[in-house]
Amino acid sequence: MPSQATSYFYTLVAMGAIALMLTNAFEIQASSLKSESERRELGRLLETVASEGTELVALTQTTGATTRVCIRFPTMIGTKHYWVRLKSESSGAWVEGGFGEPWVGEPKFRVELPGGISASGTYRGGYGTLSLTCELQGSRTVLTLGRWEVG
Repeated sequence: MPSQATSYFYTLVAMGAIALMLTNAFEIQASSLKSESERRELGRLLETVASEGTELVALTQTTGATTRVCIRFPTMIGTKHYWVRLKSESSGAWVEGGFGEPWVGEPKFRVELPGGISASGTYRGGYGTLSLTCELQGSRTVLTLGRWEVG
């Protein structure tokens, strides 16, 4: 028959193992929640760029004037660096973005822009204020994303 001290020792080891498993499960859940909130925040930023871009396109096409808006975005989202870019092809134009190093692989998020425009430019989070400029070049409406710096 095992001694009482050995029994206590095994109980203590079992409780320690259970405590480690519970701690690990809580850490995984917290990490998952943080990741989801970071993805939502990036999606919100891309929707903001798309919304402001759509307004600029409408204003430029209506008035014929060159328009610009500057938006202050966060340096990082959570603890992650992010990037945003405008792209256009014959099928349409969109805002896309992701985390980490820019332009590596496929972007994680994409928000469509109005059709019939030419869109280009990049912005990497943490470097200046985001700038959207819209102008008419002949019969083409051009939306450009960049970084605005005080001269």
